[in-house]
Amino acid sequence: MKNQSMKHLLTKVLEEQLWKHKKMLIAVSGGSDSMVLAALLKESGITIAIAHCNFGLRGEDSDLDEQLVNTWAKENNIEFYIKRFDIPEILKAKGGNLQETARELRYAWFEELRQEMNFDFVATAHHKQDSVETMLINFFKGTGIAGMHGILPQQGKIIRPLLQFTKDEIKEYATANNIPWREDRSNAKDDYTRNALRHQLFPVIESLFPNVLENLSGNTNRFREVELLYRESLERHTKKLLEQRQHDWYIPVLKLKKLQPVIQTILWELLQPFSFNPAQLKDIIRLQDAETGKYVESSTHRIIKNRDFLIITPNTTTESTHVLVERNDSVISTSNFSLALKEKDFRPLDMDSIKHLQPEELCIDLEKVTFPLLLRPKKTGDYFYPLGTNSKKKKVSKYLIEQKVPLHEKELVWVLESDKKIIWVIGMRADDRFKVNAATKKILSLKLKKN
Repeated sequence: MKNQSMKHLLTKVLEEQLWKHKKMLIAVSGGSDSMVLAALLKESGITIAIAHCNFGLRGEDSDLDEQLVNTWAKENNIEFYIKRFDIPEILKAKGGNLQETARELRYAWFEELRQEMNFDFVATAHHKQDSVETMLINFFKGTGIAGMHGILPQQGKIIRPLLQFTKDEIKEYATANNIPWREDRSNAKDDYTRNALRHQLFPVIESLFPNVLENLSGNTNRFREVELLYRESLERHTKKLLEQRQHDWYIPVLKLKKLQPVIQTILWELLQPFSFNPAQLKDIIRLQDAETGKYVESSTHRIIKNRDFLIITPNTTTESTHVLVERNDSVISTSNFSLALKEKDFRPLDMDSIKHLQPEELCIDLEKVTFPLLLRPKKTGDYFYPLGTNSKKKKVSKYLIEQKVPLHEKELVWVLESDKKIIWVIGMRADDRFKVNAATKKILSLKLKKN
């Protein structure tokens, strides 16, 4: 590509994307891509400044990169900003992946600087190969349709003006225009996934399909349009399927079953924000026909089968409104109260003290319950058999009216249930079906403490 053609195409990109008259902070590492981007944007007449991160990971080479960028900026009367990071110390203190940590640090600094200096955008020098490599990496990782569009021209305040250019075209422009740049020698190593794909896999694919770069680049553009249609359809299904109640999300099982031909795809998209992974999909689908209390867990959430719903609830019990109680739990905490649990052998002489427990305490026959128990707010239609009423069925709502519980307090009432049966209207009344009797061998002691 000739110099004028590259300049003309970049001008066209700036105009089409409405970037032409914006102030830009350019992320410049000192490599050919970012140095060419800086030179091209300077020539276009756009107001620019340069931001450079020195992570000190390559010793003298890192300092020489900084020196090159600083010198070029001064020679061209461009504002230069530098930020040095002690990555080894940061990783030692916080842990994490080196590349991911470095990326998070530099983008956080770019955004901080952009806001402080009142720039419209941060411009990075990602090119056509970068976008295709990203698409392939996402494909192999199984990220779904969202990963197939490669690198987008704009995401928030980050823009990528060079996505239409190849690496070779950028290097040719740098050579033809005497633009200085430095090669990062770590790019030649295969230590990282992207480098290994670039050096090992892509050349093999290119030998079989010589036009693979242009073909896949064209695919990324088409996938962007496909994703728009996909998102529109997904949004319609999401509105029908997901209902938020406080910190929890409800999915009606019957509605979900009607989507059988595309159920995996829809569930995958719905559950990604809750940290579930593709390998868990089959187990989650099985929950539709599972017993109440069965669940699948991610690092942040559980999806629980409860009657006619799948309920997505946080693992942190203080946030969740559907808390599973396992047999080995000793204390369960919610935002409003905590519940202490203890198993012990039943002795007949304990019966009198059990009958005279305070409302905040309860003892039940351990053999009559099925774990996990479910701790949740009361809901419309709940019923139980209040202890001491000759096993007469009663709606929880009616019981609360009889107890003259104020409306605002009714909203705070929780129940504990076992296999769809209410054990206890917490802190108020137990269910007769779980009471201790002469045949009881082990009891579960429950003690409520309000926050």
